Amino acid sequence: MSANTTTSTAMPAQQRLSKKTLFAYGCGDFASNLTNTFIGSYLTIYYTDVVGLTPLIVSVIMLIARIWDAINDPMFGAIAERTNSKKGRFRPYIFYFTPFLALSAVLTFTKVGGPASAIYAAVTYIAYGMLYTVVNLSYGSLSTVMSTNPEDISQLASWRMMGTNLSSVILSAISPIIMHAIAGGEQFTPNSYTITILIFAICQVPLFYFVYANCKEVVKPVQTGRKITVGESIKSVVTNGPLMLIFAMMAAQMFGFFGRLGTVVYYIIYVLQRPDLISVFMSLPSIMTVIGIFLTKNFILRIGKKRLIAIGYVGAGLTLIALYFVSSTNIGLLIFLHALYGFFCFSFPIPMSMVPEAINYQEDKTGVRADGVAYAAVSLSTKIGNAFGPALALIIMGAFGYVANAKQTATAMTGINLVTNLIFGICYLIALIPLYFYPLDEKKNAEIEASLDKKRAANK
Repeated sequence: MSANTTTSTAMPAQQRLSKKTLFAYGCGDFASNLTNTFIGSYLTIYYTDVVGLTPLIVSVIMLIARIWDAINDPMFGAIAERTNSKKGRFRPYIFYFTPFLALSAVLTFTKVGGPASAIYAAVTYIAYGMLYTVVNLSYGSLSTVMSTNPEDISQLASWRMMGTNLSSVILSAISPIIMHAIAGGEQFTPNSYTITILIFAICQVPLFYFVYANCKEVVKPVQTGRKITVGESIKSVVTNGPLMLIFAMMAAQMFGFFGRLGTVVYYIIYVLQRPDLISVFMSLPSIMTVIGIFLTKNFILRIGKKRLIAIGYVGAGLTLIALYFVSSTNIGLLIFLHALYGFFCFSFPIPMSMVPEAINYQEDKTGVRADGVAYAAVSLSTKIGNAFGPALALIIMGAFGYVANAKQTATAMTGINLVTNLIFGICYLIALIPLYFYPLDEKKNAEIEASLDKKRAANK
């Protein structure tokens, strides 16, 4: 282990990432979501309906896990960026910990009865979260050290988001089929969950090793003899203005995205009263996001990152707000607007491509390059949105009189529509505020990179 990181060396400017490398990087988030999406979709009902835990106990377990994430993520980021091995700083963690991540996912869906069931659930879920941080944060941090070319960095973020959405579409489609086949009937059995997650976990391992084999670290730390403490790394991240704006931007974006994802089923069942269309309304936005990313990923630098993100946020926000006012009987228009909302989510990967810019900015300013802690901070914004978006939505729905498994009053249905569409649509518009103040553009980034090149040359 080494903590002598103060600046970095980079690949030759003319060397570009190959299509195979970009594809391999996209496979990383596909691999992550094979287990993470399944856990996000089915673990709560597994805990309550199979293990027999009360909703209160499940909520406490989830809350403890998120609090620990706030401590664990930056801590591991600091460890990773101080790693010095022949495999690099981040790749070793993908290589060694992927099998343990797959195993922990299966253990979360392995039933233990009796009084110890709650303790077992908490330990396995938190262990999975920690291993997910080790592997996924290392994978995500690779984008900051694979290239210094702005277009390549944008492409990496786009390929990653395509992997995310493709895995979501596929899992949404095939998970119920596999689980019903294992159960041999309509009701899921404990084995339905365990065997299905086992299948996904087995598929996850070779995909991550494909990432490991094809995604190389070329932006390497220079040993200057001065040790950078963990406190300095954390301070460099907290005082990094552009990075904190990215954090705020993504927190608002993910609050809206995950909040809506957690409530749209209620909207379909109780407001539209069309449970037969759940698969359409759930999968169509993800499909359209993949299409949107594919169509726009080559125009990021031409149009400009800030401008393209603004187009996406405004489009997604106004589309959701429009959905709030559309009659629940106008199914054709509702489907069209859901597809349009998904398309405007093409902007989601672009803020991630800004993270290396913010890291370079702080390195040029202070001499400290905190890749791991910086990425951990941004990753934490996603987890905050994932945890608190749906929680706020359920609180508001309850205030409007929502009652589970019952015919909803007109007031309750208004509350469901309000949180699913109007409130989370406004979240995307709020994300425009930190975006507006983000100070780095293509010209400024080029100046920073030129300054860093001079410093790298001086340290050779």
